[in-house]
Amino acid sequence: MADILRVTTPLTGQDAASRIRPNSQEPANSNINNVINPNRVPRNDSKGLYNDQETNKFSPNLKSNFDTFLQKLAKTPNMSMEAAKLFFTRYGSIISSGMGEGIASEMAKYLEMMKVSDAELLALLKGMQNSSVKFTGDFFDILRNLMSNKNISPDAKSLILEFLRRYDAITANNHTLSNIMSNLNNIADRMMRSSAEQLRQLISSLDTTAGKGSVDQNLSNMRENIIPFLSKYISQTKDFGSVRDNISLFILNFTRYEMGGREAFSEALNSLLGIPEVSSKVTNNMVAELVDSIFSNTQGDHTRVLQDQLVNIITKGLDGQAGYQNTQVFQNILQSALLNESVYMPLLHLMIPADYHGRQMFSEIWVDPDSDERNEKENGNAVKLFVKFDIRDLGFFEMVLLVQNSKVDMQLFYPENLEPMKAQIKDGIFEIMERNDLKFRSYMADKCAQPKPISEVFPKLFEGRNMVNVTV
Repeated sequence: MADILRVTTPLTGQDAASRIRPNSQEPANSNINNVINPNRVPRNDSKGLYNDQETNKFSPNLKSNFDTFLQKLAKTPNMSMEAAKLFFTRYGSIISSGMGEGIASEMAKYLEMMKVSDAELLALLKGMQNSSVKFTGDFFDILRNLMSNKNISPDAKSLILEFLRRYDAITANNHTLSNIMSNLNNIADRMMRSSAEQLRQLISSLDTTAGKGSVDQNLSNMRENIIPFLSKYISQTKDFGSVRDNISLFILNFTRYEMGGREAFSEALNSLLGIPEVSSKVTNNMVAELVDSIFSNTQGDHTRVLQDQLVNIITKGLDGQAGYQNTQVFQNILQSALLNESVYMPLLHLMIPADYHGRQMFSEIWVDPDSDERNEKENGNAVKLFVKFDIRDLGFFEMVLLVQNSKVDMQLFYPENLEPMKAQIKDGIFEIMERNDLKFRSYMADKCAQPKPISEVFPKLFEGRNMVNVTV
């Protein structure tokens, strides 16, 4: 029968379909892994530590969350350098481009807020420290010692913990109320239009300017109006999606806000002072300073406003209002800020923006209040600081300080263009130290060839490797 599927008749033996193919087999894997035998020492094999992480294998990843943190810490740029890049280098192009007038005005406002005098710079530094570490001071040191005492009674421990919960809640009133407003707005965005309009009217009745401890009016409004409205909406619509999730977040923040009342805090403080172990060590001045730090509207206000303004700028920048070519800078600033607040970061981190005597500066500080590099011949804790600061029209500086008993070890790294002023810089620093009753144990200054990573200055960052290896 003619082969109608072919144009021409193939020659015999030339048809590929008619050829006999050999029965090929894949070569056997020569990498034979030894059977584990605890009674003998086997020879080496090709099995590696991470061989079980190949494709289609189901073994866990042997890299921990802490290793991931260290990798990100090594790759993430410094916040101060990125902020200086944004305001010193790219600020002019953002203004002249005509794009995003909103973010241009926000950045101009931020630069105006950075102007500080000598006293204001000190207040800004203290405000940054207070906003970074809440449970500091002699009062809380006494509570820590009591909690570590094995002989303290369970009732006393319970009262201390209750006070700490109330203190944390009342100091976070403004932040918690801001989270509540965000939760409610997210709920309204996901509701049907008619219900969303009603909820927004209820949200507008909340007092966003309420001070710390003044929670009764907002709590009453939420209990009597907002929570019943949300409950009725869920029962009618059976909406168990994102609305329900945001309602759960709202209830968590509502509970924390409820714990931050002034009367409840006063009762917890009085109960705490009724413990003999506490009353015998805490002075009236300690209590007065604690209360003043909560309710006084002093140094922290400017710090909080400055931080909020930077958050507004980052938010607008991530939305592309400064041009999409600058989005990566805003992402680096945000990632650096979040990374330095990680639970794996054992250091106090501060970011100080300042316009001091007409000179704009972005500074970043890491502090180890109990360094292991102390001099054993001397008493007292050693405090280690790593300071990075970028000064406009001067350049980038780095400084490593170790302070113990008013004695200082310093390493200073300055821009290359300041090399002719090396002696003048040294004389100025020595004068500052003498003015503050500090003495040098050692001093070294050199050009800043390359910025130092944080892990090089603080080797204790790697101590987390000795802990339990945890992955998610």
